[in-house]
Amino acid sequence: MGTRLVSIGNLEAAVSLLLSTNPESSYFYPNALRAVALSSAVSRSLLELAVKVVAANMVRTDRSLSATHLLCAVGRYQEACSQLQDAGCWTDAATLAATHLKGSDYARVLQRWANHVLHTEHNLWRSLTLYVAAGALQEALTALREAQLPDTAAMFILACREIHAEIINNLANSDDESCSSIKDTLVSLPGLDPENQDVIAVGEYFGQYQKKLVHLCMESQPFAD
Repeated sequence: MGTRLVSIGNLEAAVSLLLSTNPESSYFYPNALRAVALSSAVSRSLLELAVKVVAANMVRTDRSLSATHLLCAVGRYQEACSQLQDAGCWTDAATLAATHLKGSDYARVLQRWANHVLHTEHNLWRSLTLYVAAGALQEALTALREAQLPDTAAMFILACREIHAEIINNLANSDDESCSSIKDTLVSLPGLDPENQDVIAVGEYFGQYQKKLVHLCMESQPFAD
């Protein structure tokens, strides 16, 4: 049937028919490749649609890496990263993202990895590294608060503010006009501005923590030789 559709020039119908092959069938993979090849002769949009359908079905049949290759071939790097992460290939997804994605798309991949590391692997410190790399300072602060580490949370805010101030200062001293526009967008520190409720809560909690430490020191017996 597919061959007949191709012979009469109805390539779109042929692609649709080939894509309808059951993923569990032994004919799925060759038909999937035929669908991708035919769709490329019709239009870019049909090619991308065919690749997305084939890739999704490949994931269902434990062929995640093959699906990733197809998605990358048509420039769908964000979806390729998502499928790698779904398959548990977190490092591979991050490597692909670092190579082909920028800005919020890249940050989204890192933040999802950070969430996995924090909530599934229960590795707070590694997740903090990933959150910071993704620019997700608010999420990093939340993780520290939930871990009940007021001193670390306070030091984290302080460190971020110091680094932010240094960056702003370096931009202010630069003669490059492009730096001026960048500086304007970095006036406030996203997620850690003084009015942020989490930041305020950390400050209050840290104050109580310091008072408790002082009382403990006052109540403890001095060391004697």
